[in-house]
Amino acid sequence: METGSAEIRLMQLLRRLREVGPGQPPVEEVGISSAQLSLLEWVAASPGCSLQDLADGLALTPPTVSVGVRKLEEAGLLTRRPDPGDGRAWQLDLTVAGAALWERVRRYRSEKVRRLLAGLTVEEQQTLLMLLERAVGTAENSV
Repeated sequence: METGSAEIRLMQLLRRLREVGPGQPPVEEVGISSAQLSLLEWVAASPGCSLQDLADGLALTPPTVSVGVRKLEEAGLLTRRPDPGDGRAWQLDLTVAGAALWERVRRYRSEKVRRLLAGLTVEEQQTLLMLLERAVGTAENSV
């Protein structure tokens, strides 16, 4: 198979993969972007993190993160509170609505992965994961 046709086939598979799933992704219900979802995911994993922690963790600039945080606050999904250890900094947390959305996203993703792997044997799953890890690692190292 030619490299070009492999690239086209992979792009087609990635498009189909986005469409596989148990219905509409939960974030579409509330109208947040995939970038904002990344912020929400980071805060869910690191409650009380600072804006700088978030920016460093996602390799973004603080002004970029600040805009996303503000939009999530306006949507009622994120809250910030003063950092008791640094009067200039804020700590970020999910609101009840943000935590509920994150839980729906987590369940949605789990179901999507379950459906994707369901037709493969355990050995095939391991082969798929090994090849994906190698491809992603190569792509990360070529940046």
